[in-house]
Amino acid sequence: MARHPSKITRAPQGNAPKLERAEIAAIAARLIAEGDAHDFASAKRKAAASIGLENSRNLPDNLTVQAALLEYLRLFEGDVLDARIALMRHEALAAMHVFEIFEPRLAGPVLYGSALAHCAVTLHLHTDEIESVTRFLEDSKIKYQLTETRLKVAAKRYEEFPTFLVSNNDLDFELIVMPLNSLTHPPLSALDGRRYRRVDSVTLKQLMAQSGAVDAPSRRVALDRDD
Repeated sequence: MARHPSKITRAPQGNAPKLERAEIAAIAARLIAEGDAHDFASAKRKAAASIGLENSRNLPDNLTVQAALLEYLRLFEGDVLDARIALMRHEALAAMHVFEIFEPRLAGPVLYGSALAHCAVTLHLHTDEIESVTRFLEDSKIKYQLTETRLKVAAKRYEEFPTFLVSNNDLDFELIVMPLNSLTHPPLSALDGRRYRRVDSVTLKQLMAQSGAVDAPSRRVALDRDD
């Protein structure tokens, strides 16, 4: 993707902090979209440094960067973005049916509509027995990699959640396994520090219908298996 200038003329007085945050958010969004940063924190640091504000404490919050990223993607990808989100949501819905015994919830960029081309689909699975997910994957002959995801669960507390990485052709899924009580008390989102915004399969289908994508073409989910 071609590079695009993101400079904003900064006012010398009252509006300067606000304009600085807007400029940093716009540059951070471009860095994320173009693969030059992989999270909001590093994107904001790089963006601030690029305009000589590396020591600034006047950084935008993550929601502002998220909004700038959506604006950037809509401007430079347009219909390509819409088609990608529609396809990824269809694949997410199909996968949620596969893992329905674990009461899956869709979270992250695919839900927000800001998923990049190589973004993974994030599903939260719920069980008090992590081994049940392992058995399900192995019995279904679905290949996986096991790792962990560190999420904030309280103001000053983080937890590591087992995460199974699986794939469907060129689309990756991260299956983050949480205890059953997380159905009503999910972890805190890095976007705004509040409980994760998530949807179940019924709500996702309604969201897709509202966007006119419920009948869009979709690849059949056939998670990569050990044959």
